[in-house]
Amino acid sequence: MTHWQQQLPLTDTQKNELDKSVLRYLNWNYKQTVQRDRGQDYESIRNTIVTLSKFLLEPVDQQEFSNDNDDNNNNEGIADVDELLLPRKWNSIVRLQRKIIDLEQNTEALVSQINDLSSQVAELSQSMPLASSGASAPNVLKWVPRSSPNYSVNVESSITSIKLHPNLPIVFVATDHGKLYAFDLLNYSIPLASLQTHTKAITSIDVLFTNFTNANTKNHLLVATASKDLQIHVFKWISNECKFQQIRSLLGHEHIISAVKIWQKNNDIFIASCSRDQTVKVWDFHNGWSLKSFQPHSQWVRSIDVLGDYIISGSHDTTLRLTHWPSGNGLSVGTGHEFPIEKVKFIHFIEDPANVRFRTPSTTQYENWGVQYCVSASRDRTIKIWEIPLPRLMAHRAPIPNPTDSNFKCLLTLKGHLSWVRDIFIRGQYLFSCGDDKSVRCWDLNTGQCLHTWNDLHSGFINCLDMDVDYDSNILPRQIMVTGGLDSKSSVFMR
Repeated sequence: MTHWQQQLPLTDTQKNELDKSVLRYLNWNYKQTVQRDRGQDYESIRNTIVTLSKFLLEPVDQQEFSNDNDDNNNNEGIADVDELLLPRKWNSIVRLQRKIIDLEQNTEALVSQINDLSSQVAELSQSMPLASSGASAPNVLKWVPRSSPNYSVNVESSITSIKLHPNLPIVFVATDHGKLYAFDLLNYSIPLASLQTHTKAITSIDVLFTNFTNANTKNHLLVATASKDLQIHVFKWISNECKFQQIRSLLGHEHIISAVKIWQKNNDIFIASCSRDQTVKVWDFHNGWSLKSFQPHSQWVRSIDVLGDYIISGSHDTTLRLTHWPSGNGLSVGTGHEFPIEKVKFIHFIEDPANVRFRTPSTTQYENWGVQYCVSASRDRTIKIWEIPLPRLMAHRAPIPNPTDSNFKCLLTLKGHLSWVRDIFIRGQYLFSCGDDKSVRCWDLNTGQCLHTWNDLHSGFINCLDMDVDYDSNILPRQIMVTGGLDSKSSVFMR
């Protein structure tokens, strides 16, 4: 083999086929030129093609390009050939090269995404708690969202309430037009489901993932909604079909229903609601009956929270009250706000992080009782943290007010919002709040200082926010915060 044959990356057969393809293309080009310019003499070109064929091809292949081939159309020794095979192959190679370039670019982008996701998984694996331990990881509870949201989700009208699915990356959004949405936090371009649940605005939603001990009963997520149409609806979220299935409607309030809470005790499920009719009602989920109705306030009851047998309520009368709901006994009252209370919540005890202010009981009596502190947010632009007085607890009897002390004690007042404070959430040592000043704020419970402020997340009032709870051993808290506003937008923060 000669040196030039070594340089050519073709076998003898491949070289011969390439030479024939080149000559066929030149011969086709020659024929087209002769037909176009019949008056011109192109015989020299034809002779050149014949000469090249003799130089490049074997004798058996030279007949195809002989001088008399044009005049002998019936030459049986020459088979039909594709004179444009070389241009077609060339065009195919160009298209293939473009596809290869596109695939390489897509591969680079996918590799970059995989690397980013791998780093996020590594960070989460270091900060997330082990599923077997059931304890909250301090690093997760110390998470403070970054300055700007990851993205925003828009709906058709103002968002009145928002709740995260406790286990899946799903957020439930309620609107002023009575519509309930479910969005996938990882693919939010279109909602997973939407349902016109009420004829008027939804005022509140709450969720519960059931924990039945009966092995024959399948656990599922319940979504409860309350509305200005005086109705409460309860839906089952069917994950594999991505839809809401209505399973219960509760009727009994005589005016706007302000808030709804759903919880489980053993295998029983209860629903609590409060209304502008000044009552708080507790319902049996399984049969829809009203188990208890009481009137803790003299005006509109705006908000409630439930912890076991106790309900705390906040009202237009600027007070918050604690009630033992099975008996209806009012136990204590908190006074100090100057305007109506928009939100009240119990502060749950947690083990980690240890010794955080208000998250651990100060005495064994409070530890045995299960609650000591609560928080309220008001239209007077303040957030107050209260110590609840111990009621008189008696064996086999309902608790009654402490005769010597039945008033909440205000331990801390957080000031910084410039307008009504609409919603609050406690997580670890932090308290998050949102309000009509279009801001979300993060407060340190230990010092009472505002650590971070998110301004102008929304173009209007911020009505609600939500995060994962940190006191339920069945829920692994994630680094997610969602907000909902009057501008029909939900802002989503994720680690």
